[in-house]
Amino acid sequence: MASNVKKISQKMKDSSVSSQNESTLLRYFRLKMVNDKKTEMYVKFAKVMIIAQGCYTDVRDKTFKDLKKLFKYTSCILSDESFKNCGKFCLPETTEEFYEYLKYYSKKGLEEGNNLIVIDSTMSNVEQNQYYIALAYKMQYVILVVPPVAINVSNSMWPKHSFASSFGTEAATYIHPVNMFQHLFCAWYFHDSDSHQLRSEVSLYIQDCLDGIPGFYNIMHKNCRTLDDEEGQNGKKNLDSEEMQLIDAIKHYYNLNDKRQDLAYCAVKVIGSSMKAMNEYFKKDIVLSNYGKMSKLLIVGFIITPYILAARVKLTRNQVDLWEMEDLLDESTAKQHNFIGPLSLLQESKQKLPDVEVQLISSKSNPTLVSTAKSVEDPLKIIPYFARGKACNIVLGKVKNAPTYQVDYGVQFALNMEAKTLNATANLDITELDNCIVKRIGKYWFVYLKEMLQIDGFFSSCVKPLPFDDPIKL
Repeated sequence: MASNVKKISQKMKDSSVSSQNESTLLRYFRLKMVNDKKTEMYVKFAKVMIIAQGCYTDVRDKTFKDLKKLFKYTSCILSDESFKNCGKFCLPETTEEFYEYLKYYSKKGLEEGNNLIVIDSTMSNVEQNQYYIALAYKMQYVILVVPPVAINVSNSMWPKHSFASSFGTEAATYIHPVNMFQHLFCAWYFHDSDSHQLRSEVSLYIQDCLDGIPGFYNIMHKNCRTLDDEEGQNGKKNLDSEEMQLIDAIKHYYNLNDKRQDLAYCAVKVIGSSMKAMNEYFKKDIVLSNYGKMSKLLIVGFIITPYILAARVKLTRNQVDLWEMEDLLDESTAKQHNFIGPLSLLQESKQKLPDVEVQLISSKSNPTLVSTAKSVEDPLKIIPYFARGKACNIVLGKVKNAPTYQVDYGVQFALNMEAKTLNATANLDITELDNCIVKRIGKYWFVYLKEMLQIDGFFSSCVKPLPFDDPIKL
């Protein structure tokens, strides 16, 4: 028995931040879904996984009690308390059993289609966290990890009879009040139904461009023929066959058809592996008020490059304060300096994740993408050329093997090219169609909608289930 406790303690030590308890900070964000009705209703009809770890505070205790009441019929909530309700005891020697309990029931909760999965534990380790994140990715759940930042631990405690409290003095040594996650970038995420609907919506405007702009048709046909040549040897359908239309080839070219791909997201802040950058960003009032909250985003157009299809987002005065990315970038400069962006960080977050087997189910998320039904007076000027956040976008499709910097910053490259034409005397290549206005600048196509679209986004962060090497200092 003693050896098992020692084994658990070592695993916790290896998985936690090496720090002195008093120099570590703790702060729990209030869950917006508890006190914001719109966010509450969004979560009840979406797919969200919440992971909360570390010490308890009065805020956390009350928040999760309220959460349990509000989402009684649409959630699966796992905690030290739920483990005890199964007739178990929170003791060092039952820790491994607790870990298996969390794994089993988190998987079961997802397979049963619960809209909200909550893992509220005083005990965890890297292996457990990797399993939860792998599950969420596989089942296309939006992930919300709390707390993202930290402050003084003087107001924190371990619940009576919890696993952490059962370790006594060892808890202060091995269990630390800092999440064992790195927050790599922040973004609005779109649940599985909306992600798929967005990708379907852009294909409708592409079809309009194919029908009304011969130059666009020719370029898309050429691009897809290149892919045909690469895959032709595999016996796949190609554009020369009567069975494949060009629009279908474009969907394949930009990978729009895969319903099981990553959720679409609208990134506003790249943090990377910097704890300082993470802490500074999450301390801001605007982030405090938006983290874990649903917001309505306006889509005003699309940008098409040789590598990506992206929707352009017009930020409100409040939303633009979350934006901390470049609006214009030179393509050669980004390539030369190997700029890190959301896609490369997302790929990094998936490294070393276990390959979990789950029973996939159809989506239970309610689509939120709608037309505003309001005509735009001047679509070409819907986002001012010099506006902050004008590069805010949602990458909907990308070419197979596209360089990550082209996916992460393709919109910035296009806007940089557009900026160079502002003072050009030559007439721009502009075509007006029934539902949009299309402008071509070099290899970039700008699609401006005559009626804006609106969609619900959930503000969260992309996380990597590994701790930082150093604690957050006072």
